[in-house]
Amino acid sequence: MPPLRRAGTLRGIAATVVALTLWSAGSARAETPTDVAADIARLRSRMADNSAQEQHCLAGATQPVWTAAVTSDLKALRDRADRAAAEGSTEEARRWKELARKAAALEAQAARSRRSGADLFQSQQIGLDCLDRYAEEREALRASLEVAVADPAAYGDSIRRVREQGPAPLREDLARLEERSRTLSVQWKETRGETSAGAGALKAELAALKRRHTAALESAPARALADPILRTAEALVAAAAAWERERLAAARADGARNVAERLEAAKERDEASRLAQGYWATADRLLGRRVAESTRTETASPGAAGTP
Repeated sequence: MPPLRRAGTLRGIAATVVALTLWSAGSARAETPTDVAADIARLRSRMADNSAQEQHCLAGATQPVWTAAVTSDLKALRDRADRAAAEGSTEEARRWKELARKAAALEAQAARSRRSGADLFQSQQIGLDCLDRYAEEREALRASLEVAVADPAAYGDSIRRVREQGPAPLREDLARLEERSRTLSVQWKETRGETSAGAGALKAELAALKRRHTAALESAPARALADPILRTAEALVAAAAAWERERLAAARADGARNVAERLEAAKERDEASRLAQGYWATADRLLGRRVAESTRTETASPGAAGTP
């Protein structure tokens, strides 16, 4: 076959393959059970709004810090201008004196608007509050976006579950997670020998709940409902991980070849033990608070159940 005809034939075959590929991709896309393109756009828009609100909040909180910084810079400029005016020629001295006068005026103006140290500390607290206020929503939206991109069908199921069944499935799964956490915590009061296995199952259940209800957790009321139970499970998982680090560090301390290695391993062992006890205490406190809240709710209104 002549080269030109062969080339034309190959181009024709390539075009056919491309067309079949595009048709196949289009068919698969059309048959996808859940089209979440609009939801992905919605999630990204909400994340952008969340970031803008957070930045606006932080801008107001950090204004006193900027004021203090400006005052310090102006003072440094005025001092430099005063020195240059004393050392330069007559014309240069005149210009530097004028600059020093303007710097002093601006410094005085900035000082009048400057806040006290207590106000600066308060602004830092407000800044932290800004970060806390928007962090939960941002993390929930980010988790939903990851699921929507990686597994559109799973995210679509999560949305349909909220629309068709409301908060009931989330409440049921949270109740099971809370009961597993409580059982595990009680077991750990007797022995920590089986923490790894128990924590592994709890960690898997925690991840599955977050994925299954990712759309529901975009709602602030749903997050408020889930937060103490999720934090309890997360604290127990973290405690188990810290106890495992403690065990490994203790083994290294026993097999250390010299005093330095033994001291380093012992230090790591003690730190891991401290962290584990702290995580466990947090989980136990949250579980106790849940019992108290449940008792008050049942006493005030038996059988009452709100909606997230």
